[in-house]
Amino acid sequence: MKKTQKILLYSSIPVVFVLAMLAYNTLFKSESAKIPETSQKQETGQKGRGSRALPVSVHIAQMMSREEGFLRVGNLVANERVDIVSEQSGRVISINFKEGQFVKKGDVLVKLNDDELQVQLTRAEFQLALLEERLERQRILLEKDAVSREDYDQVLTEFNVLKQDIEHLKIRIEKMLVRAPFDGVVGFRDISLGAFLQPNAKITTLVDIASLIVEVAIPEKYVGDKLNGSALTFNVEGMIDNFKAQVYAIDPQIDVNTRTIMIRARHRNTNYRLRPGMSAKVMLSTGEGELNVYVPNQSVVPDVSGRSVWVVENGKAKLVPVQTGNRTADMLEVLSGIAKGDTVITTGLMQLREGIDVIPSVHQMF
Repeated sequence: MKKTQKILLYSSIPVVFVLAMLAYNTLFKSESAKIPETSQKQETGQKGRGSRALPVSVHIAQMMSREEGFLRVGNLVANERVDIVSEQSGRVISINFKEGQFVKKGDVLVKLNDDELQVQLTRAEFQLALLEERLERQRILLEKDAVSREDYDQVLTEFNVLKQDIEHLKIRIEKMLVRAPFDGVVGFRDISLGAFLQPNAKITTLVDIASLIVEVAIPEKYVGDKLNGSALTFNVEGMIDNFKAQVYAIDPQIDVNTRTIMIRARHRNTNYRLRPGMSAKVMLSTGEGELNVYVPNQSVVPDVSGRSVWVVENGKAKLVPVQTGNRTADMLEVLSGIAKGDTVITTGLMQLREGIDVIPSVHQMF
């Protein structure tokens, strides 16, 4: 019995080996067939992705009204400001103003002692009266040929010279009165009663605050705009009101350090609410009503050579260099490179390459 079992065991070993080989070959062929199929699908997928168009959002360039304003910080300056000084020397005998007082043009602010000049004037006037009588006698004698023409001319010259001396004395006496050259408010006084003033010694400061000047520096690119006569709005610290001013002068020269140009606008200071020296936040509008091409801010790509915009041309992406102008909150003015109706790409800019196929989806800002 044991011998029969051994025979059966030995005879079954080859059969099991053959079955195992058949099973191994079947499994190996199945896996080998799957591998090329998967590789082919991957290659096909990669090829499909390489030729697929990139979906992007676009904006149709359009003409927009240019009502652009920019905010700058400026200063309020007095329309007129001058240091009040004396042209003559003399002792102060009268101060006719209070600090911070409003004065009118021609008001006497300070009077200097003119006693000596008054005495000289009185004596000169007596001499003039005497010479006038003498000149009249000489004229009568000249008509009768009792004196020579030379004698008469000498008396006439003395008379005219004395008249001029009297006029000069009157001018000097008038200058002993220091008057206000224009309407305004006087500042702090720098003299005291009884002080002896030398010529050009400062007495006080006179400032015209009825009309103020707004000075503000703007970028040089606005020099071509029609600024003269345009209106600007400004406000100051501590007041919620917006004030108006009108540009009346533009500096003919651009500051080479800041690349700005200074403009001046005049403001009528009603009720004297504003004062010179205040800081003003100025809003100036330029080019109002002009039509220009605008594109979204995010569509502009800066580079070392300037700025560019991606556009769609015949279904493909194309990079176009542009020259830009003024910027608003959302849009940027394009001066050259883009025309009305061009399709500007606004998204996916980092994935774009020159000539790549794109699928545009229109997205208008307005």
